[in-house]
Amino acid sequence: MKKTSCDELRGACDAEIRGETPEEMGEASKAHVMEMVRAGDPGHQAAVDGMMELTEDEQRAWYTAFVTGFDALPDA
Repeated sequence: MKKTSCDELRGACDAEIRGETPEEMGEASKAHVMEMVRAGDPGHQAAVDGMMELTEDEQRAWYTAFVTGFDALPDA
């Protein structure tokens, strides 16, 4: 299992995000961010808005870089 922080995944806080795979970590990150948005956190809403401002190519490039660097993340 690997770990990183919300802000390292373009989020807004230092909450630890864990996952066995990039996809699992992505889902955990999404769940965390959506929970924070539902709670009314403006920083996480801004992070969502910022990600949505990226073009599809920019989003794809960011995700590809994340997947490529996944194995280098620290173990949880």
